[in-house]
Amino acid sequence: MSSGQNWPRQLAYERWHAAMVETGWLTSCPTEEIDSTAALGRVIARPVPAQRSVPHYAGSAMDGFAVRAVDTVKATTDYPVFLSLGPVGAAECRFGQAVPVDTGDALPIGADSVIMIEQSTVTANLLEIRSAVQPGQHVRQIGEDIEIGAIVLSAGKIVGPAELAAAMAAGADRVTVAARPRITVIPTGDEIVDSATELPAGRIRDSNSYMLAALLEGWGAQVRRHPVVPDDVFRLRQAVGSAVAASDLVVLNAGTSGGSGDFTRTALDSLGKVVCHGVAIRPGRPVLLALVDGKPVIGLPGYPVSCLLTASLFLKELLHEYQGRPLPKRQFVRARLASSVYSPTGSEEYLRIVLEDGDPLPAARILAKGASLISTLVQAHGWLRVAAECDELDAGTVVEVELF
Repeated sequence: MSSGQNWPRQLAYERWHAAMVETGWLTSCPTEEIDSTAALGRVIARPVPAQRSVPHYAGSAMDGFAVRAVDTVKATTDYPVFLSLGPVGAAECRFGQAVPVDTGDALPIGADSVIMIEQSTVTANLLEIRSAVQPGQHVRQIGEDIEIGAIVLSAGKIVGPAELAAAMAAGADRVTVAARPRITVIPTGDEIVDSATELPAGRIRDSNSYMLAALLEGWGAQVRRHPVVPDDVFRLRQAVGSAVAASDLVVLNAGTSGGSGDFTRTALDSLGKVVCHGVAIRPGRPVLLALVDGKPVIGLPGYPVSCLLTASLFLKELLHEYQGRPLPKRQFVRARLASSVYSPTGSEEYLRIVLEDGDPLPAARILAKGASLISTLVQAHGWLRVAAECDELDAGTVVEVELF
C-alpha cells in the first residue's frame, strides 16, 4: 500500500481491526487475580460472587432499643406499654424487656425490631411505648443488601470506589481482572533529545512520548518509554523487534512521513505487514497502521497535535475493546461558530475549539490550525470535526464540539 494513499479514517481502522481479529490479538488479553484492594481502575474479567451476605447478621439500623414487637401491640397514646430496660450489650431480649442498642449492633436473641432513641421515653428503668411497632422496624436483615452467592461485580465492570467497597464487604478479597496492556512507546528522530539541557538550535525535547504515556495509561495500559531511536533503519528495526517481543502493542512516534530520514515504513515493511499508511485526516495524514508478529504497531506523526489526535482516533477504542473495558460516552456541546471555516475537501479536518460565552449557545472560536502548536491543546476545550465532503461552514452555524 502506498504511503501516498489517503484511506478514509473509518475504513483504515476497520481494515486494521479486521487484521487483528484474524490474528486473534483482540481476544488475547490475559487475566490476573489480584487483591481487591489493588483493583481500583481495573476491569473485572470474571464475575465476582459474594462470599458472604451483606449484612451477614440482623442488626440495628438506628440508635435506640431492641424489643419484641409482640410486646408493643397493645400500646396506644392513652394506654402506653412499659418495658423493663435490659443491660447494655445483653445477648438476649426477654419478653417484656427492651435492650439498648447502637447503630450496627447485632440484635439480641428474641428481639425483632428497634425503637429509635429519638422516639423513646425512659423513666427510671422503664421504656414507655405509646404506639405499636412492626416486626423488622429499623432492622437491617441478613442479605438485604447483597445475598451470599449473588454477583457483586459483573465482567467488564471498572472497579471504582463503590465497587471496591462492595467487593470487600461481600468477602471478595481477590478478584480476576484484565491484565493491563503492555505498551512500548518509541520516540524517533535525530533531532529528538530526552533532556532539557541539550537543546541547541535544531534539537527538540521529547515531550510526545510523555504525552502518549499519560494518554495510554488513562486507558488502562502499562507503558514503557523506549529511549529515543535516531533516524537509522537498522536501529529502528532492532528497537521495534525487541519492543514487540516484550509488549502487547507498540507505538512509534515520528518518521512516518516521506522525508529522507523517515524510516518507520521501511522498518515495518521488513518486520511485518503494513495495513495502511496515509489516512484522509487533517492533521495526522501520515499515520501508519501495521502488524508485527500478530501484534498491532502504529506509527504516529511527530507533530504533537497530530500525535494526540491520531492516538485518540486509532488507539482509544482499540485498547478498551482489548481489555473488555466499557468505552466512555463521548461528550458533545452544541455551539455557534464565531467565524467561518474553510476546509479542503477529501479529508476529515479536526479543529481545536475554545468555547466562549454566548446566548443561547456558547460561541465556538477556532484556534490556529498548526499541527505543531502544542499550546492550542492546552487552550482548547474540544475538537470540531469537519466532514471530508464539507469545504465551508458559515459563521453562526450550529456545530457539535466534542469535549476533550
